[in-house]
Amino acid sequence: MQETTDSEYAEMKAFLAFYVERYHLNLETLPPEKWPIASLEALEKKGMKAALKGLRQAINDCVERSFHFDRAEVERLDSDLRRRGIVTLSELRRRYSKSYAKIMKRGQIKNETEYYLVRNVLYDPTEKAPEERKLLEDLISDYEGA
Repeated sequence: MQETTDSEYAEMKAFLAFYVERYHLNLETLPPEKWPIASLEALEKKGMKAALKGLRQAINDCVERSFHFDRAEVERLDSDLRRRGIVTLSELRRRYSKSYAKIMKRGQIKNETEYYLVRNVLYDPTEKAPEERKLLEDLISDYEGA
């Protein structure tokens, strides 16, 4: 398990709170103590290791759930998050998406969904290593040229 700093934990928690509020995620069917942030805070009281595991699972669920979003929705969400100083969906996709990891390992974009995932990660202003930025640019160029 990768090391997570307090600030990374806080940014993921802020993202989860914003995402849940924006998309509601069937909260009306749950009692308030079962809402994602309340559940996370209950885990925090038991221990940060359990809370981190739960938060990562919740973030991964958000990332996976967001793959049906069209490009415009991702851009709006990223923009709203950025204005609030919260880590963007595109950055979290880069960090935690199994799909993104497969693309990077494969070294090729296979379809339009993957294209927009890579494009959103590339154009998200979160800092990336020069090698990663170059690879993303090459993947996009290869896909657009095909």
